Amino acid sequence: MSETISDSDKKAIEDLLAVAHLAYDRGYLSGKEGNLSIRLGANRILSTASSTCKGRLRGEDVIFTDIHGALLERSSAGSKPSTELKMHLAAYVERPDIMAIVHAHPATAVGFTVAGLPLSVNTLPEIVCTLGSIPTAPYATPSTDEIPQSIEPLVKEHDAIMLAHHGSLTLGSDIWDAFYKLEALEQFAKTLLVASLLGGAKSLSPEQVGKLLSIRSVYGLSRSVKIL
Repeated sequence: MSETISDSDKKAIEDLLAVAHLAYDRGYLSGKEGNLSIRLGANRILSTASSTCKGRLRGEDVIFTDIHGALLERSSAGSKPSTELKMHLAAYVERPDIMAIVHAHPATAVGFTVAGLPLSVNTLPEIVCTLGSIPTAPYATPSTDEIPQSIEPLVKEHDAIMLAHHGSLTLGSDIWDAFYKLEALEQFAKTLLVASLLGGAKSLSPEQVGKLLSIRSVYGLSRSVKIL
């Protein structure tokens, strides 16, 4: 990678590496799974390169592309975009407000999709307020155009999406925000799993959900969330 790099780009790389390492350490990724990205401008995207272990990610393992996925000059020689970068790019096009994305494979949340069970139930106040209902995109073959096509209708209104039999996609105002949403998503799935062992989750009533949505501003939340 070129040694001439702006301070803002350097900070973005540092944050991307930190989140990648943390996601790996928390078990949200294993092996060379998953990918992360940050929007640096209208036509510049920083992302993890293909076939990289996020737990050992270094500065040489990130790439710069344009919004269409074409490599830019600062990318390391020999590095290439992840085949699933197109999913990130589709989300950025649909959501100009989104500045970072984390695609991970959180085991509990993915387990729900494998079992054919939804995570769109409204049971925890914190999830209702911050993420709203969490939809599951229909199964799509990984690394193909089916993936971006499957999530496009959902990213317009949701910051956390499950990919059936595959993984999760969380969108944020920065890379840390996207990571915190991943954490909340997996913790929610774990809570639902425990509830199922204890007899089943009980949903909040529409009135209770309505009251929660009315107090979101208390937590500094302004963007509306979608309730299914």
